[in-house]
Amino acid sequence: MRFVNPKKALVAAVAAAVSGPQLAAAETFVLEELVVTAQKREQNLQDVPVSVNVVGGEAISEGGIGNLEEMSALVPNLSINQSPQNLSIYVRGLGSGDNQGFEQSVGLFIDGVYAGRSKQFQAPFMDVASVEVLRGPQGTLFGKNTIAGAMTVNTAKPTDDVEMLLKTSYEPRYNSYDVEGVISGPITDTLKGRLAVSQSETGGYLKNTNAAIDDDEPEEQNAVVRGTLVWDASDDLEVIAKYEWGHSESTGRGYRMDGVGVWGTALQAADPNWDPNDESERTTNTEEEADTNSDSFTLTMNYALGEYELTSITGYSEFNYDEVVDGDSTSLDALRMPQSQEFDQWSQELRLTSPLGGDIDFIAGLYFQTSDFNLHRRIDTRLAEYAFVDAQLVFVPEAGAYSDYEQESETYAAFGSVTWHATEQLHLTGGLRYTIEEKDAKRNMVFTGYDTYSALADVYDPAAPAGPFPANEYGRAVGGMQLLGVYEHDVEGDRRAENVSPSLKVQYDLSDDVMLYASISKAFKSGGYNAIGNQGDDPGEYGLSPNQFDFDEEEALAFELGGKTVLMDGAAQLNFALFRTEYTDLQVSNFQGDTFIVGNAAEAISQGLEVDGTMRLSETLFLNASFAYLDAHYSKYEDASCTAGQLAATAIGQVCSQDLTDKDLANAPEWSGNIGLDQEFILSDNLLLRTHVDVAYTGEQYLSSDLDDNSKEDSHITANARVALSDADGSWEVALVGKNLTDEEIRTWSNDPLLLTGAHFSYYAPPRTVAVQFNLKY
Repeated sequence: MRFVNPKKALVAAVAAAVSGPQLAAAETFVLEELVVTAQKREQNLQDVPVSVNVVGGEAISEGGIGNLEEMSALVPNLSINQSPQNLSIYVRGLGSGDNQGFEQSVGLFIDGVYAGRSKQFQAPFMDVASVEVLRGPQGTLFGKNTIAGAMTVNTAKPTDDVEMLLKTSYEPRYNSYDVEGVISGPITDTLKGRLAVSQSETGGYLKNTNAAIDDDEPEEQNAVVRGTLVWDASDDLEVIAKYEWGHSESTGRGYRMDGVGVWGTALQAADPNWDPNDESERTTNTEEEADTNSDSFTLTMNYALGEYELTSITGYSEFNYDEVVDGDSTSLDALRMPQSQEFDQWSQELRLTSPLGGDIDFIAGLYFQTSDFNLHRRIDTRLAEYAFVDAQLVFVPEAGAYSDYEQESETYAAFGSVTWHATEQLHLTGGLRYTIEEKDAKRNMVFTGYDTYSALADVYDPAAPAGPFPANEYGRAVGGMQLLGVYEHDVEGDRRAENVSPSLKVQYDLSDDVMLYASISKAFKSGGYNAIGNQGDDPGEYGLSPNQFDFDEEEALAFELGGKTVLMDGAAQLNFALFRTEYTDLQVSNFQGDTFIVGNAAEAISQGLEVDGTMRLSETLFLNASFAYLDAHYSKYEDASCTAGQLAATAIGQVCSQDLTDKDLANAPEWSGNIGLDQEFILSDNLLLRTHVDVAYTGEQYLSSDLDDNSKEDSHITANARVALSDADGSWEVALVGKNLTDEEIRTWSNDPLLLTGAHFSYYAPPRTVAVQFNLKY
C-alpha cells in the first residue's frame, strides 16, 4: 500500500479543479448526492444557499465520536468546549458564555426539538443518521431562533426490513469501552420500531495525586435507551414517536493547574505527591462528582393536505443534575461547592410546507416553548489562614452560603419563508420572524454554617463578646465570606422582548453545476439573568459596585455571499462562503473566581471565508478538505471585566475594567481546516479493507473571554486514523481507531482559580487513544 501525503493530495485536487478541459477525456467517478434538511425539505446539499457542513452517521460511528466536543475538529469555524458550568458551542467565534442563565447562541436541535442546555440529551450521537452544522443566523426556518448558527442532529429511524446492529469498542490505555445495540424493523403492516441501547465507560487521563483520592480522573459512565416508533396511520398521516432515557455519572474533572504562580510551596504542602511540572497530574482534596438523569419525548406528525404538508413537532425534555466541585481547584481545604439543577421544557411547532415545482413555494410556522429552571448551590469555605478584614489581621472561621435561583421562560413565534422562482436561474427568497420572549427570575443568597443549611446566626452567636479579635466568630465569618466576594442578597426581575427579524436571499444558477447566492438577515437573542452571581444590587448586597443581575438582548446583522459548484463531471464539489456579521450588545460572561460576571459588549464583528470540497479520486478513493479564515473581534467594548492580574494591580477600593475594543473574541482562531482521505481495498471476494485518515489544524486563540495572556492557546495539528477489515456485505467488521495520534496537549478552556492570584488552571482534551472496534450487522 502506497502512503498518500494529504498535502500533496490536496494540491492535486485543486489542480484538477482548475484544469477541467484537460480532464474531459479522463475517466471520472461521480460523487453520490448528499441530501440535507437544512431548509426543512430534503434537498441536494449543492442546491442549498446556506453555509452548511454535514457529517454522516456512519462517519460518526466509525470515528468513535461520542460527544459534541469531538465535532470541533471536523467542521472549521466550529468550537465546542467543556467548561466548569456548561458545554458551549461557538460558530464563527460567536457563542454563549459559561453561565446557566444563558441559552445557546448556536442552537442544538435533536430531531427538530430545540435543546438550549447540553444536559437535555445524554447521547446526541448514539444511532445517528446525520449531523448538519449551519453557520450564521437561522431564524426563518426554525421554531426557536438561533443568532449564530444551528446544529441539527437527525437520529436513525426504523427500517422497512429487520435490522440488528451490535457495535463495541475498547480503548486499553485508559480502560474505556462502549457497547451499542440496535434492533429495527416492522412490527405490523403499518407500524415500524427501532430500539437503541448504549452503555459506555471512559477512564481518566489525569492522575489525582491527593492521597485521599489517588485515582485517574475524569471517569464517566453513561447509559442511554432510545425507542422510536413510526406509524403510517393512513395514506396521508405519518406519526413518529420517540422516547429517550439517559443516566450519566462522573468522578473528577478534566482540568489541572498549569500555572502555580507564588503558590507552589503551599500547594505542594497540601499534596506532597503532586508534581506541578507533570502534565498528567492534577490535585484536589474534594472528590468531584456529577450525576445526571434525563428524559425526553418527541412526537412528530406529518399530514398531507393535498400537495401541502402539515408538520407538528411536540417535544418534552427534563433533567436533574447534581454535582460537587472543588471550588479552589486544588488540594487546599479552602472551598467546596455542591450544586443541583432541575429543568423541564415543553415545545410545540406547527409548520406548513408547500409543494415545489411552481413559481412560488413557501414554509410557514408557529412555535411555542415554555421552560422552568432551578439552580441550588452552596459555597462552603474553610480559609484556614489569616486574612485581612477591615484592614486588620483576623482568623476567618469556616462558614457557608446557600443560593437558590428560579427562572420561568416562555417563547412565542411566527416564522416563514417564501421563494419566488423568477426564472429558471433566478430565485428570490424572503423570510420573516416575529418573536415574543418572556422571562421571570429570582435569586437569593443567605449565609449558613459550613456544610449545613442552618443560618449562620444559629451556628455563631452574633451577640457573643468580641474576644481577642475585632469581631466575634459570627462577624469574622461574615467578613470572610465578603472577602471572597460573597454577600447575602435577594434579587428578582422580569423582562419581555418583542422582535421582528427579516431576511432576504438571492440565488442564481449559472449552470447545472454552478450556483451563487447572496443573503442579508437580521437576528435576535433575548436577554436574561445571571444564574450564579454572588452579589446583589442593593446597598449592603455588594462590595465595590452592584453586580448586574440581568443582561440585555443582542442583535445581529449578517451578510453572506457564497457558491456551490460541481466539477470534473460530478467527481468533485467545491463550495465557499464569504460572510460578515455585525453584533450589537453581544452577551458576554467572564469567569472570576467561582462565579461568572455577565453583561453586554457594545459591538462585535465576525467576518471571514469558508471553503470546503470533496473529490472522488478513483472508484474507491475520496478526498475531503475544508478550511476557514476568521476575523472575529470586539469593535467596541470599553468596560470589559479585568483579568486576575489586572485586578491584583488595582488599588483597594477601585473598580477595575479594561478596554477590549479591536481585540479578538475568545474561541475564534484566525485559521482552521482539515483534510481527510478515505480508501477501500478489495482483498478478495469476501474481504474488504477500508482506511481513513484526517488531519485538522486549529490556529492560535484565546480561551478566556477576558483575553488573559495565560489563556492563549497555541496553534496545533491533530491526526486521527481508522483501519477496518470487514466482509463484503458488511455483516462484521474489526477496526482500529486512533484519535489525537500526535498526542497533542490541547487546552479547551482556561482561567484563574479563586483565591490564588497569579495561578492558572485549564481543561484539557484527552491525549492519544487507540481503540479496537468490533461490529456485527444483520
